[in-house]
Amino acid sequence: MAEASAPASSGNLGPGFDTLAMALELRCRVHAEIADEWSASHVGEHCLPDGAVDGVLEAAQAVVAQPLAMIVDNDIPLSRGLGSSSAAAAAAAACALATVGSPAEPEQIFELVAKLEGHSDNAAATVYGGLIAIDGQGAPFVLDLHPRWVILVAVPDYYLSTPEARAALPLEVRREVVVRNLGRLTALIEGLKTGNADVLGRAGGDELHEAPRAGLHPQASLLIASARDAGASHAAWSGAGPSVLALCDEATQPSVRSALNAALDGQGRVIQFELASEGLTVL
Repeated sequence: MAEASAPASSGNLGPGFDTLAMALELRCRVHAEIADEWSASHVGEHCLPDGAVDGVLEAAQAVVAQPLAMIVDNDIPLSRGLGSSSAAAAAAAACALATVGSPAEPEQIFELVAKLEGHSDNAAATVYGGLIAIDGQGAPFVLDLHPRWVILVAVPDYYLSTPEARAALPLEVRREVVVRNLGRLTALIEGLKTGNADVLGRAGGDELHEAPRAGLHPQASLLIASARDAGASHAAWSGAGPSVLALCDEATQPSVRSALNAALDGQGRVIQFELASEGLTVL
């Protein structure tokens, strides 16, 4: 038998569409043992709804043929833009390999999760931990996050599916939009690294994915504006939403948290996250 866990993640972070993500210290844990037939039992607060495709079984069956009995204990809210499916797939595949005595190599798990998810940012963050970027060849590398930044995420009670959010994106983007977003991305990476609030403040207003999706989640604009007005240096959709991530410092954290709670109006909660410096773990 074996057990593996993988952290939540917040992808995009505004202008880093499909290329930037940070791992957040909230985990999906998977336990497995040899069995006569495949099964997956989901326990805890955040369980798959009835009839949903089980990504845990899909990921495990992609790497081993031996049937396993699996137990999934997931602390990550589902369909909220917090990388729950990437974490579940990474933990399941690693746990399955460890149960049958095979090494769970991070590169193998990353490539599998990226393939299953269709994009690499959340896959890289949940496997490797930390603040992660994806290069032009699809390979991950670690970026620095200044210790000044406090990570707050407003998590609404309602769902927004990634396929629905993907369908809202245009097939073509004007060159001037791409150029503006590259400038935002430069400011984002520099601000995250240096702790310079003025620079980080120039990273907001994504036009590649946030603007086209605005109609799907009108509350996102309110949450972002509320966080910025209360002192956050940066605020953006977390992944495909509906959660919104805000970055502030210790001095502004109380006012930003209060503003996000007010904007949620009782229909969600605000979580303060630590950066998960350690990604996928196997026991």
